[in-house]
Amino acid sequence: MESRGEEMQPATMESRGEEMPPENTRNLEEGEQQDLERQANAANRLVFLLFGDGTHSDPEPKPACPPSPSSSSSDDKDGENNSDDDDDDFSAEGLSAREAALSVSKSLVSIATYTDGDPPSTFACTGTVVSHEGSATWIITSASLIRKPEIDTEVHEPRAVKIEVLLHNKKVVKGRLLMYDLLYNVAIVSIARANLPTVMLNDLPDSYFLTPGPVVAVARKFESGRLQMKRGETLRIACRMDCDELMLSTCKVEQNFFIGGLLVDLEKRILGMNFIDKGLTTPFLPVQIVGRCLRHFKAYGEIKQPWLGIRGRSLHLLESARLEEICHKFSKPPSGVFVDMIPEASSANCGGVEVGDILNQLDGAVLHSTAQLTSLLLDKMEVAMHERRPVILKALIQRPKDGATVAAELIVAGRPPGECDTLLNNRWTLPPLTVYYWGPPDLDEWVHDDSD
Repeated sequence: MESRGEEMQPATMESRGEEMPPENTRNLEEGEQQDLERQANAANRLVFLLFGDGTHSDPEPKPACPPSPSSSSSDDKDGENNSDDDDDDFSAEGLSAREAALSVSKSLVSIATYTDGDPPSTFACTGTVVSHEGSATWIITSASLIRKPEIDTEVHEPRAVKIEVLLHNKKVVKGRLLMYDLLYNVAIVSIARANLPTVMLNDLPDSYFLTPGPVVAVARKFESGRLQMKRGETLRIACRMDCDELMLSTCKVEQNFFIGGLLVDLEKRILGMNFIDKGLTTPFLPVQIVGRCLRHFKAYGEIKQPWLGIRGRSLHLLESARLEEICHKFSKPPSGVFVDMIPEASSANCGGVEVGDILNQLDGAVLHSTAQLTSLLLDKMEVAMHERRPVILKALIQRPKDGATVAAELIVAGRPPGECDTLLNNRWTLPPLTVYYWGPPDLDEWVHDDSD
């Protein structure tokens, strides 16, 4: 993409402004935050009583969104001076958050795209270096990079999308789109091999997210190249977006450059990839799903989805009243995934599983979350691809309508030829349109050639 140094202007955004929000708007946001805190605390107490958290004492409830001294500052136009960047927080937790962000900083890049049209489309987000393959370096990011504004399930023609990548050392290089997936909203971009560290997308313990904890969302801004961070906590609340595997944090992410960035805990473990949504919470795709997307692409050139289409929620994310009702049906509180929907097109592969059932175990593994269920299914798809035949997955089902526990067999196989792939698409929230102007970024002359 050609530089336009003389024409470069600062990015503009309709949502940006100097005026403080009206009083009624602030009251509405405060009320929404209070509701969120009450839901989180109630859910935490109930799930602790039903499932425990590995300790013998009731944990003290924590606020869903820790206060920050400058979170309401109206001087933050570009997100660089926002509270949750915590550049001025020298508490023990603030320093741990900064160290966690810096631990992945060299692997974080900013990605910008430009697509011709009327009007032209521009977008910028964050990506993470995950692999070196031959003469190329691979970066995993969000498929929002090529989605059409205001259209939930459509993307630009990939060949028409021009990509530039800003590295941590403020060097700009050309990028090429290798893959995108509209179910998990992930994409992989390739650049000429660069001497950059890769991150490891390691699985977390299956019960990791049962106990909320402090986290930091990390990103890199395209215009300045600066590392950005927002602090918060993970939540045990269901995400309202289409993708069942998504989880939530209270990192208040409003700028689109955080899309595709990493969520990291204070022990420097990667928890997932961030997206964006309206409201006080930020959705993220758990790391075990992100890692399997990369693994599938390396092996098959795409993400091989099992033709099941089961939609569900982690049981511990259900409303308190519904969760209590279910628990009364069984001698001890169940664990697993509550089934919300089974598409007719793929019901034959679901072994008699019904809407309202609880998937409790798969091949003897006790389920705790939808992300764990999806991880097991993606693993079985690898077996099916290797053996070139469908694979049977033995499931233990708990049925709240009559308190029964039954066995079922799920058939893990690829999509039949000719079947519509609508089941394999999700809608995703895109931020308001932002206009970017390409040119030499506003950098401090720090460009060393990292290439091998």
